Amino acid sequence: MLDLACGHGRHARVLAGRGSAVVGLDRSDPYLRRAIDCVAVPREGSPVRQSATPAYVRGDVRALPFRTGSFDAAFSWYASLFMFDDATNVACLAEAARAVRRGGRILVQHANPLRLEREPHAAARRALPDGSVVREESTYDRATGVDRCARRVERPDGAVLAGTAELRYYSPSEWSRLAGSAGLLLLELTTTPDAGRTPRSEPGPDAPDLIALLEKK
Repeated sequence: MLDLACGHGRHARVLAGRGSAVVGLDRSDPYLRRAIDCVAVPREGSPVRQSATPAYVRGDVRALPFRTGSFDAAFSWYASLFMFDDATNVACLAEAARAVRRGGRILVQHANPLRLEREPHAAARRALPDGSVVREESTYDRATGVDRCARRVERPDGAVLAGTAELRYYSPSEWSRLAGSAGLLLLELTTTPDAGRTPRSEPGPDAPDLIALLEKK
């Protein structure tokens, strides 16, 4: 299983601990070093095995360093594939499809644009244990489907770290076209609260996120 843009490896560790052979990919060396240093800590009653660890690879989601059909499945949790223009986002999804065998599955999760249309502006402030303050502001553009997020970290010594990111969120009506453009079949579109329910209805504006389950043709 391939964890696309795995970050610190929080999902890869749990899946590996439950018996999956997992490869985590990220282009950030600091994130990968932290992922390697972290150890999965199972919750009480969890089947997580401490000895199971993922493999981590440095790479870019736009050009995966894997042979075609190397994986049974792949997943991207929280918009990691869709930080570019639409053409590049489709290419990223197609690249994920290339890395998965025929009949393999891909799962992609991101925020729900239908909900963001209703609440396009958000701001948050939180303090870190070292005394730093994190401030975040985001604005969603309904016309483009892009959420522009600005984050600012103010250190106790006066240093400031700041950056912005633009994340593209696709609506339920866009997902079939997006999947087809990447050579994938959209099997299901759901949301986290409904993931364990049967039957499941198409997510609406109240859903916190969207989860697309895809299959390689």
